[in-house]
Amino acid sequence: MATYTVYSTTAGTLNETLVKESVQDLITNLYPLDTPLQQILEKVPMNNVFTEQPVDTFNTITRTSAVFDASSALATTHAKPEGFTYSTGTAQYPAKLKSVAEIQGLQFAVSDTDRAMSQYGMTDRFAYEALKITQSVVNNFEMAFWWSPGRVVGGFDLDSSGTTQLTRQTQGVCHWILRSGLQRAIYGLGKATHTDGHGNNYGTTGGALNTGASSWAYNAGGLTLDQAMFKDNLMAQWYTITGRQAGAVGFTGAKIKNLFSQFALTANGAINERTLDAASKRIVDTVDYYDTDFGVVSLNLCRYLNIAGQSVSIPTTNSSDGDGIAVTVPYDEILLFMQPSYFKIGIVRPITMSPLGKTGDFEQGLIRGEQGIICTNPQAGAAIVSCIP
Repeated sequence: MATYTVYSTTAGTLNETLVKESVQDLITNLYPLDTPLQQILEKVPMNNVFTEQPVDTFNTITRTSAVFDASSALATTHAKPEGFTYSTGTAQYPAKLKSVAEIQGLQFAVSDTDRAMSQYGMTDRFAYEALKITQSVVNNFEMAFWWSPGRVVGGFDLDSSGTTQLTRQTQGVCHWILRSGLQRAIYGLGKATHTDGHGNNYGTTGGALNTGASSWAYNAGGLTLDQAMFKDNLMAQWYTITGRQAGAVGFTGAKIKNLFSQFALTANGAINERTLDAASKRIVDTVDYYDTDFGVVSLNLCRYLNIAGQSVSIPTTNSSDGDGIAVTVPYDEILLFMQPSYFKIGIVRPITMSPLGKTGDFEQGLIRGEQGIICTNPQAGAAIVSCIP
């Protein structure tokens, strides 16, 4: 009877040295890529890193506060008696609103050896890295379009030490809306001076935007957002300023979006009952569109307003005003609305890839662009902040 000699490695294991690996020829990346502002805002060319937009309001209504006062004193101010004498009025000229573009860029390199090897999920390592870095620059621009505080500097301006070059920054939509909006909500339109990150003056002196061009932003101070707050402290005030809200697009984080979705509920159950096909086995517990007395508005969940643990300090006055007040706003406690047609993305240079000179055994490239938010009128934005208990 034949016998067999068994050659074995460690009992119960495979000799993995010679076993072929099974690797899927596909690379997965779950990093979020949504860029809502770059998707909804019109893109326009800029032939300079600075651009100015004339802005004006009617001067037939005397605004003494942030809220239009329809009292009898104001309502009769402009009535004239029979046989009245003409008087020369004060001309009001449009003011110029400054917007600024900023530079975003990332450099990358791939060794010649790395590029020559066959790799899973890609045909060219350099092209793969270029695509990935491009998306990173797109995301960086999106974050700037939301949160960049704005800074106007010349090409090679230095800081006070004279050693560090200052960086030009666009003013993101949050700062466009919150800085003048919170100042207006706190003081009305009577503050002498107040400037934003681009140096636009919303005060009553300095010959600047003393035309009431401020947006509206209500600080709830930790009170919980509900329908009454939304309608009375946001929609009604915004309507008073602009007279239009229909088609407004809103953005917020998960916590406020959940509160907004509860607008369709009362203590005794749903206000609007929905009949669903039993086969779908689905519960609808969200509100994305709200049909108000001021028009239909939409609200979108936005990850750029869903960043927990981060906050921004919004100055509501200049230090020259004597009080130096600033409001600290958590990123995820902002409910922001805008009329998209009044906000644009200005492009000095689109995002492109430039190969860099060869200085070693590697290929390198630069992904960069120069863009910024252009606001044609801050009144096209409104917000509620700090509305989470």
